[in-house]
Amino acid sequence: MSFLLKSNGGVKLIIRGGKIVRLEQYTQPFATLFYKKYLEDATSLSSFFHYEWNQEALNRRLQETDFSKTKRMELVEVLTTYMRKFGLSEKSSQHLEELKDNGVVVIGGQQAGILTGPMYSIHKAISVITLAKQQREKLGVPVIPVFWIAGEDHDIDEINHVYIERSRKLQKFVYPEKSRIKKIASETTFDKPLMDRYLTEIFQSLPETLYTKELFSKVMAHLEDNETYTEFFAALMNDLFHEEGLLLIDAAYEPFRKLESEYFQLFVKNASELAKIVFEKESEFEKCGFGTPIQTKDSAAHLFYVEAGERYLLERKEGVFINEAKGLSFTEDELMNIAKNHPERLSNNVVTRPIMQEMVFPVLSFIGGPGEIAYWGTLKTAFELFHMKMPVIMPRLSVTVANAKTQTLLDKFSFTIQDVWNGAVEEAKLQYINNHRNEQIPQLIETMRLDLAAKYEKLEELLQKDNLKLSPLVQKNLQYHERQFTFIEHAIDDTLLGKLDASIHRYDRIIMDLIPNGGLQERTYSPLQLLNELGPSFIKELLQLPYEFNGKHQVVYI
Repeated sequence: MSFLLKSNGGVKLIIRGGKIVRLEQYTQPFATLFYKKYLEDATSLSSFFHYEWNQEALNRRLQETDFSKTKRMELVEVLTTYMRKFGLSEKSSQHLEELKDNGVVVIGGQQAGILTGPMYSIHKAISVITLAKQQREKLGVPVIPVFWIAGEDHDIDEINHVYIERSRKLQKFVYPEKSRIKKIASETTFDKPLMDRYLTEIFQSLPETLYTKELFSKVMAHLEDNETYTEFFAALMNDLFHEEGLLLIDAAYEPFRKLESEYFQLFVKNASELAKIVFEKESEFEKCGFGTPIQTKDSAAHLFYVEAGERYLLERKEGVFINEAKGLSFTEDELMNIAKNHPERLSNNVVTRPIMQEMVFPVLSFIGGPGEIAYWGTLKTAFELFHMKMPVIMPRLSVTVANAKTQTLLDKFSFTIQDVWNGAVEEAKLQYINNHRNEQIPQLIETMRLDLAAKYEKLEELLQKDNLKLSPLVQKNLQYHERQFTFIEHAIDDTLLGKLDASIHRYDRIIMDLIPNGGLQERTYSPLQLLNELGPSFIKELLQLPYEFNGKHQVVYI
Protein backbone atom coordinates (compact mmCIF):
# COMPACT_ATOMS: atom_id res chain seq x y z
CA MET A 1 0.00 0.00 0.00
CA SER A 2 1.21 3.53 -0.83
CA PHE A 3 0.19 7.02 0.23
CA LEU A 4 1.44 10.51 -0.50
CA LEU A 5 3.70 11.88 2.21
CA LYS A 6 4.73 15.19 0.69
CA SER A 7 4.43 17.06 -2.61
CA ASN A 8 6.66 19.93 -3.63
CA GLY A 9 6.51 21.14 -7.23
CA GLY A 10 7.71 18.34 -9.47
CA VAL A 11 8.81 16.13 -6.55
CA LYS A 12 6.54 13.77 -4.59
CA LEU A 13 7.51 11.62 -1.63
CA ILE A 14 5.42 8.46 -1.20
CA ILE A 15 5.39 5.85 1.55
CA ARG A 16 5.61 2.40 -0.08
CA GLY A 17 5.78 -0.63 2.17
CA GLY A 18 7.29 1.43 4.98
CA LYS A 19 9.90 2.92 2.65
CA ILE A 20 9.94 6.43 1.17
CA VAL A 21 9.80 6.53 -2.63
CA ARG A 22 10.58 9.70 -4.56
CA LEU A 23 8.67 10.57 -7.73
CA GLU A 24 10.09 13.43 -9.80
CA GLN A 25 8.77 15.00 -13.00
CA TYR A 26 10.79 16.55 -15.80
CA THR A 27 10.30 18.01 -19.25
CA GLN A 28 10.41 15.14 -21.75
CA PRO A 29 14.01 14.43 -22.80
CA PHE A 30 14.78 13.45 -26.40
CA ALA A 31 11.40 14.82 -27.62
CA THR A 32 10.92 15.50 -31.34
CA LEU A 33 9.79 18.92 -32.55
CA PHE A 34 6.24 17.63 -33.04
CA TYR A 35 5.99 15.85 -29.70
CA LYS A 36 7.32 18.90 -27.88
CA LYS A 37 4.66 21.01 -29.59
CA TYR A 38 1.93 18.48 -28.74
CA LEU A 39 2.93 18.43 -25.08
CA GLU A 40 3.34 22.18 -24.66
CA ASP A 41 0.90 23.77 -27.12
CA ALA A 42 -1.73 21.31 -28.35
CA THR A 43 -4.08 24.20 -29.17
CA SER A 44 -1.84 25.16 -32.09
CA LEU A 45 -2.34 21.67 -33.58
CA SER A 46 -6.14 21.86 -33.86
CA SER A 47 -5.94 21.29 -37.63
CA PHE A 48 -4.60 17.79 -36.87
CA PHE A 49 -6.68 16.71 -33.86
CA HIS A 50 -10.32 17.01 -32.78
CA TYR A 51 -9.54 17.37 -29.08
CA GLU A 52 -6.80 18.66 -26.87
CA TRP A 53 -5.64 16.32 -24.11
CA ASN A 54 -7.19 17.85 -21.00
CA GLN A 55 -10.13 17.22 -18.66
CA GLU A 56 -12.46 19.53 -20.54
CA ALA A 57 -11.81 17.53 -23.71
CA LEU A 58 -12.48 14.25 -21.89
CA ASN A 59 -15.77 15.62 -20.53
CA ARG A 60 -16.82 16.69 -24.01
CA ARG A 61 -15.70 13.43 -25.58
CA LEU A 62 -17.86 11.44 -23.16
CA GLN A 63 -20.94 13.41 -24.19
CA GLU A 64 -20.16 12.81 -27.87
CA THR A 65 -19.52 9.07 -27.55
CA ASP A 66 -22.37 6.97 -28.93
CA PHE A 67 -22.17 3.20 -29.25
CA SER A 68 -25.07 0.85 -29.93
CA LYS A 69 -26.15 -1.88 -27.51
CA THR A 70 -25.87 -4.51 -30.25
CA LYS A 71 -22.27 -3.60 -31.02
CA ARG A 72 -21.45 -3.66 -27.32
CA MET A 73 -22.83 -7.16 -26.85
CA GLU A 74 -20.95 -8.49 -29.88
CA LEU A 75 -17.71 -6.89 -28.69
CA VAL A 76 -18.04 -8.25 -25.15
CA GLU A 77 -18.67 -11.75 -26.48
CA VAL A 78 -15.44 -11.62 -28.51
CA LEU A 79 -13.39 -10.14 -25.64
CA THR A 80 -14.73 -12.71 -23.18
CA THR A 81 -13.92 -15.61 -25.50
CA TYR A 82 -10.41 -14.31 -26.15
CA MET A 83 -9.57 -13.67 -22.50
CA ARG A 84 -11.02 -16.91 -21.16
CA LYS A 85 -7.88 -18.79 -22.25
CA PHE A 86 -5.69 -16.56 -20.07
CA GLY A 87 -8.01 -16.38 -17.06
CA LEU A 88 -10.68 -13.79 -16.28
CA SER A 89 -10.30 -12.04 -12.94
CA GLU A 90 -13.24 -10.73 -10.94
CA LYS A 91 -12.34 -7.19 -12.05
CA SER A 92 -12.09 -8.25 -15.73
CA SER A 93 -15.55 -9.81 -15.53
CA GLN A 94 -16.90 -6.63 -13.94
CA HIS A 95 -15.37 -4.54 -16.74
CA LEU A 96 -16.93 -6.78 -19.39
CA GLU A 97 -20.36 -6.40 -17.78
CA GLU A 98 -19.94 -2.62 -17.66
CA LEU A 99 -18.93 -2.58 -21.31
CA LYS A 100 -22.28 -4.17 -22.19
CA ASP A 101 -24.05 -1.15 -20.75
CA ASN A 102 -22.62 2.38 -20.82
CA GLY A 103 -18.92 1.79 -20.22
CA VAL A 104 -16.33 3.63 -22.31
CA VAL A 105 -12.73 2.59 -22.77
CA VAL A 106 -9.24 3.96 -22.43
CA ILE A 107 -7.18 2.00 -24.93
CA GLY A 108 -3.55 1.59 -25.88
CA GLY A 109 -1.53 -1.12 -27.52
CA GLN A 110 1.82 -2.58 -28.41
CA GLN A 111 3.56 -5.32 -30.38
CA ALA A 112 3.84 -8.74 -28.73
CA GLY A 113 7.46 -8.63 -27.60
CA ILE A 114 9.14 -11.55 -25.86
CA LEU A 115 8.79 -11.21 -22.06
CA THR A 116 6.44 -8.24 -22.79
CA GLY A 117 9.11 -6.39 -24.80
CA PRO A 118 10.70 -3.17 -23.46
CA MET A 119 9.50 -1.47 -20.27
CA TYR A 120 7.36 1.00 -22.20
CA SER A 121 4.89 -1.82 -22.91
CA ILE A 122 4.36 -2.00 -19.16
CA HIS A 123 4.18 1.79 -18.93
CA LYS A 124 1.48 1.82 -21.61
CA ALA A 125 -0.58 -0.68 -19.64
CA ILE A 126 -0.06 1.33 -16.45
CA SER A 127 -1.11 4.48 -18.35
CA VAL A 128 -4.30 2.83 -19.63
CA ILE A 129 -5.21 1.49 -16.19
CA THR A 130 -4.36 4.72 -14.35
CA LEU A 131 -6.24 7.04 -16.71
CA ALA A 132 -9.27 4.71 -16.67
CA LYS A 133 -9.33 4.78 -12.86
CA GLN A 134 -8.96 8.55 -12.71
CA GLN A 135 -11.68 9.19 -15.29
CA ARG A 136 -14.07 6.68 -13.72
CA GLU A 137 -13.93 8.82 -10.60
CA LYS A 138 -14.10 12.18 -12.38
CA LEU A 139 -16.77 11.34 -14.98
CA GLY A 140 -18.95 9.11 -12.82
CA VAL A 141 -19.28 6.39 -15.48
CA PRO A 142 -17.51 3.05 -15.97
CA VAL A 143 -14.20 3.65 -17.73
CA ILE A 144 -12.53 0.41 -18.74
CA PRO A 145 -8.83 -0.22 -19.53
CA VAL A 146 -8.17 -2.10 -22.79
CA PHE A 147 -4.85 -3.23 -24.27
CA TRP A 148 -4.76 -3.87 -28.04
CA ILE A 149 -2.08 -6.43 -28.98
CA ALA A 150 -0.69 -5.80 -32.47
CA GLY A 151 -0.82 -9.46 -33.46
CA GLU A 152 -1.20 -8.62 -37.15
CA ASP A 153 2.33 -7.14 -37.33
CA HIS A 154 4.69 -9.34 -39.31
CA ASP A 155 8.13 -7.90 -38.54
CA ILE A 156 9.23 -10.54 -36.04
CA ASP A 157 12.72 -8.99 -35.82
CA GLU A 158 11.13 -6.12 -33.88
CA ILE A 159 9.82 -8.41 -31.13
CA ASN A 160 12.17 -11.43 -30.98
CA HIS A 161 14.77 -10.05 -28.59
CA VAL A 162 15.38 -8.84 -25.05
CA TYR A 163 18.04 -6.51 -23.66
CA ILE A 164 19.61 -7.60 -20.38
CA GLU A 165 22.72 -6.46 -18.54
CA ARG A 166 25.32 -9.22 -18.49
CA SER A 167 28.90 -9.02 -17.20
CA ARG A 168 28.65 -5.23 -16.86
CA LYS A 169 27.57 -4.87 -20.50
CA LEU A 170 24.24 -4.42 -22.23
CA GLN A 171 23.53 -7.59 -24.19
CA LYS A 172 20.86 -8.23 -26.79
CA PHE A 173 19.47 -11.76 -26.51
CA VAL A 174 17.85 -12.69 -29.83
CA TYR A 175 15.59 -15.72 -30.10
CA PRO A 176 17.59 -17.79 -32.63
CA GLU A 177 14.81 -19.45 -34.62
CA LYS A 178 14.57 -17.98 -38.12
CA SER A 179 11.89 -18.34 -40.75
CA ARG A 180 11.95 -17.45 -44.42
CA ILE A 181 8.21 -16.81 -44.20
CA LYS A 182 7.21 -13.49 -42.61
CA LYS A 183 4.09 -14.60 -40.79
CA ILE A 184 2.06 -12.28 -38.59
CA ALA A 185 2.91 -12.52 -34.89
CA SER A 186 -0.42 -14.19 -34.07
CA GLU A 187 0.40 -17.11 -36.34
CA THR A 188 4.12 -17.33 -35.64
CA THR A 189 4.67 -20.34 -33.40
CA PHE A 190 7.97 -20.99 -31.72
CA ASP A 191 9.98 -24.14 -31.16
CA LYS A 192 9.24 -24.78 -27.48
CA PRO A 193 12.48 -26.61 -26.58
CA LEU A 194 14.46 -23.86 -28.32
CA MET A 195 12.46 -21.11 -26.60
CA ASP A 196 12.93 -22.95 -23.30
CA ARG A 197 16.73 -22.90 -23.76
CA TYR A 198 16.64 -19.26 -24.87
CA LEU A 199 14.66 -18.12 -21.81
CA THR A 200 16.83 -20.25 -19.53
CA GLU A 201 19.95 -18.51 -20.88
CA ILE A 202 18.37 -15.12 -20.19
CA PHE A 203 17.53 -16.06 -16.61
CA GLN A 204 21.01 -17.50 -16.08
CA SER A 205 22.44 -14.09 -17.00
CA LEU A 206 20.50 -12.44 -14.16
CA PRO A 207 21.89 -12.23 -10.63
CA GLU A 208 20.05 -14.73 -8.45
CA THR A 209 17.73 -13.03 -5.95
CA LEU A 210 14.93 -14.09 -3.63
CA TYR A 211 12.55 -13.77 -6.58
CA THR A 212 14.43 -15.45 -9.45
CA LYS A 213 13.15 -19.01 -9.09
CA GLU A 214 9.51 -18.02 -8.69
CA LEU A 215 9.73 -15.62 -11.65
CA PHE A 216 11.40 -18.27 -13.82
CA SER A 217 8.77 -20.88 -12.90
CA LYS A 218 5.95 -18.50 -13.76
CA VAL A 219 7.42 -17.55 -17.14
CA MET A 220 8.07 -21.18 -18.07
CA ALA A 221 4.53 -22.17 -17.05
CA HIS A 222 3.15 -19.56 -19.46
CA LEU A 223 5.50 -20.83 -22.16
CA GLU A 224 4.18 -24.35 -21.65
CA ASP A 225 0.57 -23.20 -22.08
CA ASN A 226 1.04 -21.05 -25.19
CA GLU A 227 2.26 -21.50 -28.76
CA THR A 228 2.63 -18.08 -30.41
CA TYR A 229 4.23 -14.71 -29.72
CA THR A 230 0.87 -13.06 -29.05
CA GLU A 231 -0.42 -15.81 -26.76
CA PHE A 232 2.79 -15.75 -24.70
CA PHE A 233 2.64 -11.95 -24.51
CA ALA A 234 -1.05 -11.93 -23.54
CA ALA A 235 -0.51 -14.56 -20.85
CA LEU A 236 2.31 -12.56 -19.25
CA MET A 237 0.42 -9.25 -19.44
CA ASN A 238 -2.71 -10.82 -17.99
CA ASP A 239 -0.62 -12.26 -15.17
CA LEU A 240 1.02 -8.91 -14.37
CA PHE A 241 -2.24 -6.92 -14.48
CA HIS A 242 -4.74 -9.63 -13.49
CA GLU A 243 -6.09 -7.80 -10.45
CA GLU A 244 -6.55 -4.57 -12.40
CA GLY A 245 -9.00 -6.11 -14.86
CA LEU A 246 -7.05 -5.01 -17.93
CA LEU A 247 -8.92 -6.31 -20.97
CA LEU A 248 -6.74 -7.73 -23.75
CA ILE A 249 -7.47 -8.34 -27.42
CA ASP A 250 -5.27 -9.62 -30.23
CA ALA A 251 -5.96 -7.56 -33.36
CA ALA A 252 -5.59 -10.70 -35.50
CA TYR A 253 -7.95 -12.86 -33.42
CA GLU A 254 -10.30 -14.40 -36.00
CA PRO A 255 -13.62 -13.74 -34.16
CA PHE A 256 -12.47 -10.13 -33.75
CA ARG A 257 -11.84 -10.00 -37.51
CA LYS A 258 -15.43 -11.11 -38.11
CA LEU A 259 -16.57 -8.22 -35.93
CA GLU A 260 -14.60 -5.90 -38.23
CA SER A 261 -16.16 -7.23 -41.44
CA GLU A 262 -18.58 -4.37 -42.09
CA TYR A 263 -15.82 -1.83 -41.45
CA PHE A 264 -13.42 -3.53 -43.85
CA GLN A 265 -16.16 -3.14 -46.44
CA LEU A 266 -16.25 0.59 -45.72
CA PHE A 267 -12.48 0.79 -46.15
CA VAL A 268 -12.67 -0.98 -49.52
CA LYS A 269 -15.54 1.18 -50.73
CA ASN A 270 -13.82 4.42 -49.70
CA ALA A 271 -10.23 3.39 -50.50
CA SER A 272 -9.62 6.03 -53.16
CA GLU A 273 -10.95 8.95 -51.10
CA LEU A 274 -9.20 7.70 -47.95
CA ALA A 275 -5.84 7.53 -49.72
CA LYS A 276 -6.30 11.01 -51.16
CA ILE A 277 -7.17 12.78 -47.91
CA VAL A 278 -4.49 11.02 -45.84
CA PHE A 279 -1.88 11.89 -48.49
CA GLU A 280 -3.00 15.54 -48.38
CA LYS A 281 -3.03 15.66 -44.58
CA GLU A 282 0.43 14.17 -44.28
CA SER A 283 1.69 16.75 -46.80
CA GLU A 284 0.22 19.47 -44.57
CA PHE A 285 1.86 17.83 -41.56
CA GLU A 286 5.22 17.85 -43.37
CA LYS A 287 4.88 21.53 -44.33
CA CYS A 288 4.64 22.32 -40.62
CA GLY A 289 8.09 20.78 -40.16
CA PHE A 290 6.86 17.56 -38.53
CA GLY A 291 8.05 15.10 -41.17
CA THR A 292 6.16 12.24 -42.81
CA PRO A 293 5.45 9.67 -40.08
CA ILE A 294 3.54 7.21 -42.29
CA GLN A 295 5.11 8.05 -45.69
CA THR A 296 1.85 7.37 -47.47
CA LYS A 297 1.12 7.33 -51.21
CA ASP A 298 -2.02 8.50 -52.94
CA SER A 299 -2.20 5.03 -54.53
CA ALA A 300 -2.32 3.26 -51.15
CA ALA A 301 -5.17 0.90 -50.29
CA HIS A 302 -4.34 1.01 -46.56
CA LEU A 303 -5.08 -2.70 -46.25
CA PHE A 304 -3.08 -5.91 -46.26
CA TYR A 305 -4.18 -9.20 -47.75
CA VAL A 306 -3.39 -12.21 -45.53
CA GLU A 307 -2.57 -15.61 -47.02
CA ALA A 308 -1.18 -18.54 -45.02
CA GLY A 309 -0.28 -16.15 -42.21
CA GLU A 310 1.72 -13.77 -44.43
CA ARG A 311 0.64 -10.17 -45.05
CA TYR A 312 0.82 -8.50 -48.46
CA LEU A 313 0.33 -4.75 -48.73
CA LEU A 314 -2.25 -3.78 -51.33
CA GLU A 315 -2.13 -0.77 -53.63
CA ARG A 316 -4.69 0.62 -56.04
CA LYS A 317 -3.98 0.72 -59.75
CA GLU A 318 -6.56 1.54 -62.41
CA GLY A 319 -9.43 0.63 -60.12
CA VAL A 320 -7.91 -2.69 -59.04
CA PHE A 321 -6.32 -3.67 -55.71
CA ILE A 322 -2.94 -5.28 -56.33
CA ASN A 323 0.29 -6.57 -54.88
CA GLU A 324 2.56 -6.93 -57.89
CA ALA A 325 5.33 -8.86 -56.09
CA LYS A 326 2.88 -11.57 -55.02
CA GLY A 327 0.81 -11.39 -58.20
CA LEU A 328 -2.37 -10.49 -56.32
CA SER A 329 -5.17 -8.62 -58.05
CA PHE A 330 -8.73 -7.94 -56.85
CA THR A 331 -11.52 -5.85 -58.26
CA GLU A 332 -13.45 -3.75 -55.77
CA ASP A 333 -16.31 -6.26 -55.86
CA GLU A 334 -13.94 -9.16 -55.20
CA LEU A 335 -12.32 -7.41 -52.25
CA MET A 336 -15.74 -6.40 -50.92
CA ASN A 337 -16.74 -10.06 -51.04
CA ILE A 338 -13.60 -11.02 -49.09
CA ALA A 339 -14.32 -8.31 -46.52
CA LYS A 340 -17.87 -9.60 -46.14
CA ASN A 341 -17.27 -13.36 -46.10
CA HIS A 342 -13.59 -13.80 -45.16
CA PRO A 343 -12.54 -10.77 -43.07
CA GLU A 344 -9.71 -12.84 -41.55
CA ARG A 345 -7.97 -12.47 -44.94
CA LEU A 346 -7.69 -8.70 -44.47
CA SER A 347 -5.53 -6.72 -42.09
CA ASN A 348 -5.29 -3.04 -41.19
CA ASN A 349 -2.29 -0.83 -41.77
CA VAL A 350 -1.06 2.20 -39.83
CA VAL A 351 -3.94 4.32 -41.20
CA THR A 352 -6.90 1.98 -40.88
CA ARG A 353 -5.93 0.47 -37.52
CA PRO A 354 -6.76 3.63 -35.49
CA ILE A 355 -10.01 4.10 -37.43
CA MET A 356 -10.97 0.46 -36.92
CA GLN A 357 -10.30 0.82 -33.21
CA GLU A 358 -12.79 3.69 -33.07
CA MET A 359 -15.37 1.69 -35.01
CA VAL A 360 -15.13 -1.36 -32.75
CA PHE A 361 -14.73 0.23 -29.29
CA PRO A 362 -16.51 3.09 -27.48
CA VAL A 363 -13.26 5.01 -27.03
CA LEU A 364 -12.95 7.84 -24.53
CA SER A 365 -9.19 8.18 -24.92
CA PHE A 366 -6.31 6.58 -26.78
CA ILE A 367 -2.99 6.33 -24.95
CA GLY A 368 -0.07 6.85 -27.31
CA GLY A 369 3.66 7.32 -27.38
CA PRO A 370 5.54 9.98 -29.39
CA GLY A 371 5.62 8.02 -32.67
CA GLU A 372 1.99 6.93 -32.44
CA ILE A 373 0.71 10.43 -31.73
CA ALA A 374 2.67 11.72 -34.73
CA TYR A 375 1.01 9.33 -37.18
CA TRP A 376 -2.41 9.93 -35.61
CA GLY A 377 -1.76 13.58 -36.45
CA THR A 378 -2.19 12.71 -40.15
CA LEU A 379 -5.61 11.08 -39.70
CA LYS A 380 -8.09 13.81 -38.71
CA THR A 381 -9.78 14.02 -42.11
CA ALA A 382 -9.68 10.22 -42.41
CA PHE A 383 -11.84 9.94 -39.28
CA GLU A 384 -14.17 12.60 -40.67
CA LEU A 385 -14.57 10.61 -43.89
CA PHE A 386 -16.27 7.93 -41.80
CA HIS A 387 -18.31 10.51 -39.82
CA MET A 388 -16.27 10.14 -36.65
CA LYS A 389 -13.99 12.19 -34.46
CA MET A 390 -10.64 11.05 -33.16
CA PRO A 391 -10.71 10.28 -29.43
CA VAL A 392 -8.75 12.31 -26.89
CA ILE A 393 -5.15 11.28 -27.54
CA MET A 394 -3.34 11.18 -24.22
CA PRO A 395 0.47 11.00 -24.07
CA ARG A 396 1.40 7.81 -22.27
CA LEU A 397 3.28 7.89 -18.99
CA SER A 398 7.00 7.89 -19.70
CA VAL A 399 8.95 6.48 -16.75
CA THR A 400 12.53 5.92 -15.64
CA VAL A 401 13.19 3.77 -12.56
CA ALA A 402 16.33 4.45 -10.51
CA ASN A 403 17.25 1.80 -7.95
CA ALA A 404 19.13 2.38 -4.70
CA LYS A 405 22.58 1.66 -6.21
CA THR A 406 22.04 4.15 -9.01
CA GLN A 407 20.76 6.78 -6.56
CA THR A 408 23.87 6.32 -4.43
CA LEU A 409 26.12 6.90 -7.44
CA LEU A 410 24.15 9.96 -8.56
CA ASP A 411 24.50 11.42 -5.07
CA LYS A 412 28.21 10.52 -4.85
CA PHE A 413 29.02 12.49 -8.02
CA SER A 414 26.34 15.17 -7.43
CA PHE A 415 24.67 14.32 -10.75
CA THR A 416 21.02 14.94 -11.55
CA ILE A 417 18.97 12.81 -13.92
CA GLN A 418 19.15 15.70 -16.38
CA ASP A 419 22.94 15.47 -16.30
CA VAL A 420 22.58 11.86 -17.43
CA TRP A 421 20.22 12.77 -20.29
CA ASN A 422 22.30 15.68 -21.61
CA GLY A 423 25.57 13.74 -21.72
CA ALA A 424 27.25 15.38 -18.71
CA VAL A 425 28.00 12.02 -17.07
CA GLU A 426 29.78 10.74 -20.19
CA GLU A 427 31.72 14.02 -20.37
CA ALA A 428 32.67 13.73 -16.70
CA LYS A 429 33.90 10.17 -17.27
CA LEU A 430 36.10 11.25 -20.19
CA GLN A 431 37.40 14.19 -18.16
CA TYR A 432 38.22 11.85 -15.28
CA ILE A 433 40.21 9.60 -17.63
CA ASN A 434 42.00 12.56 -19.24
CA ASN A 435 42.93 13.91 -15.81
CA HIS A 436 44.85 10.68 -15.20
CA ARG A 437 46.68 10.71 -18.51
CA ASN A 438 50.33 11.79 -18.57
CA GLU A 439 50.28 14.15 -21.54
CA GLN A 440 54.04 13.82 -21.93
CA ILE A 441 53.61 10.20 -23.07
CA PRO A 442 51.53 10.81 -26.24
CA GLN A 443 53.66 13.87 -26.98
CA LEU A 444 56.83 11.78 -26.75
CA ILE A 445 55.35 9.02 -28.94
CA GLU A 446 54.31 11.60 -31.54
CA THR A 447 57.82 13.09 -31.50
CA MET A 448 59.30 9.60 -31.97
CA ARG A 449 56.87 8.95 -34.82
CA LEU A 450 57.80 12.20 -36.60
CA ASP A 451 61.53 11.67 -36.02
CA LEU A 452 61.37 8.16 -37.41
CA ALA A 453 59.34 9.29 -40.43
CA ALA A 454 61.92 12.01 -41.12
CA LYS A 455 64.77 9.50 -40.89
CA TYR A 456 62.99 7.10 -43.27
CA GLU A 457 62.43 9.99 -45.67
CA LYS A 458 66.17 10.78 -45.54
CA LEU A 459 66.98 7.08 -46.09
CA GLU A 460 64.72 6.97 -49.13
CA GLU A 461 66.40 10.05 -50.59
CA LEU A 462 69.86 8.47 -50.20
CA LEU A 463 68.71 5.19 -51.76
CA GLN A 464 67.19 7.01 -54.73
CA LYS A 465 70.38 9.04 -55.12
CA ASP A 466 72.37 5.79 -55.40
CA ASN A 467 69.72 4.42 -57.80
CA LEU A 468 68.77 1.66 -55.35
CA LYS A 469 65.09 0.97 -56.02
CA LEU A 470 63.98 0.00 -52.54
CA SER A 471 61.17 2.52 -52.00
CA PRO A 472 58.39 -0.14 -51.54
CA LEU A 473 60.50 -1.95 -48.94
CA VAL A 474 61.26 1.31 -47.09
CA GLN A 475 57.56 2.26 -47.02
CA LYS A 476 56.57 -1.22 -45.85
CA ASN A 477 59.16 -1.05 -43.08
CA LEU A 478 57.96 2.41 -42.02
CA GLN A 479 54.35 1.18 -41.92
CA TYR A 480 55.44 -1.69 -39.68
CA HIS A 481 56.92 0.78 -37.18
CA GLU A 482 53.78 2.95 -37.45
CA ARG A 483 51.73 -0.08 -36.42
CA GLN A 484 54.05 -0.62 -33.46
CA PHE A 485 53.53 2.96 -32.31
CA THR A 486 49.76 2.44 -32.57
CA PHE A 487 50.07 -0.87 -30.71
CA ILE A 488 51.93 0.70 -27.80
CA GLU A 489 49.44 3.61 -27.67
CA HIS A 490 46.58 1.13 -27.36
CA ALA A 491 48.49 -0.88 -24.75
CA ILE A 492 49.08 2.26 -22.68
CA ASP A 493 45.39 3.19 -22.97
CA ASP A 494 44.23 -0.30 -22.02
CA THR A 495 46.55 -0.38 -19.01
CA LEU A 496 45.38 3.04 -17.83
CA LEU A 497 41.70 2.10 -18.24
CA GLY A 498 42.34 -1.13 -16.34
CA LYS A 499 43.94 0.83 -13.53
CA LEU A 500 40.92 3.19 -13.39
CA ASP A 501 38.35 0.47 -14.03
CA ALA A 502 36.57 0.60 -10.66
CA SER A 503 35.98 4.35 -10.93
CA ILE A 504 35.08 4.26 -14.64
CA HIS A 505 32.56 1.53 -13.90
CA ARG A 506 30.69 3.88 -11.57
CA TYR A 507 30.13 6.33 -14.43
CA ASP A 508 29.21 3.50 -16.82
CA ARG A 509 26.83 2.07 -14.22
CA ILE A 510 24.82 5.32 -14.17
CA ILE A 511 24.76 5.55 -17.96
CA MET A 512 23.85 1.88 -18.49
CA ASP A 513 21.08 2.00 -15.89
CA LEU A 514 19.45 5.24 -16.99
CA ILE A 515 20.20 5.74 -20.71
CA PRO A 516 21.10 2.35 -22.20
CA ASN A 517 21.80 2.57 -25.93
CA GLY A 518 21.85 6.35 -25.55
CA GLY A 519 18.09 6.66 -25.03
CA LEU A 520 15.44 6.40 -22.37
CA GLN A 521 15.66 3.33 -20.14
CA GLU A 522 12.09 2.28 -20.98
CA ARG A 523 12.92 1.89 -24.67
CA THR A 524 15.59 -0.77 -24.09
CA TYR A 525 15.33 -2.75 -20.89
CA SER A 526 12.91 -5.59 -20.31
CA PRO A 527 10.87 -5.42 -17.07
CA LEU A 528 12.44 -8.78 -16.25
CA GLN A 529 15.48 -7.19 -14.58
CA LEU A 530 13.41 -5.06 -12.24
CA LEU A 531 11.00 -7.90 -11.45
CA ASN A 532 14.01 -10.07 -10.61
CA GLU A 533 15.54 -7.37 -8.43
CA LEU A 534 12.41 -6.03 -6.72
CA GLY A 535 9.97 -8.91 -6.81
CA PRO A 536 6.52 -9.61 -8.27
CA SER A 537 4.93 -6.72 -6.36
CA PHE A 538 7.03 -4.19 -8.30
CA ILE A 539 4.39 -3.61 -11.02
CA LYS A 540 1.62 -3.28 -8.44
CA GLU A 541 3.68 -0.72 -6.57
CA LEU A 542 4.28 1.27 -9.76
CA LEU A 543 0.51 1.29 -10.29
CA GLN A 544 -0.06 2.86 -6.87
CA LEU A 545 2.06 5.95 -7.52
CA PRO A 546 0.18 9.28 -7.87
CA TYR A 547 0.83 9.94 -11.56
CA GLU A 548 -0.41 13.01 -13.37
CA PHE A 549 -1.08 13.07 -17.11
CA ASN A 550 0.79 16.30 -17.72
CA GLY A 551 3.25 15.27 -20.44
CA LYS A 552 6.18 15.14 -18.03
CA HIS A 553 8.71 12.34 -17.78
CA GLN A 554 8.36 10.50 -14.47
CA VAL A 555 11.45 9.40 -12.55
CA VAL A 556 10.79 6.88 -9.78
CA TYR A 557 13.51 6.50 -7.13
CA ILE A 558 12.87 3.18 -5.39
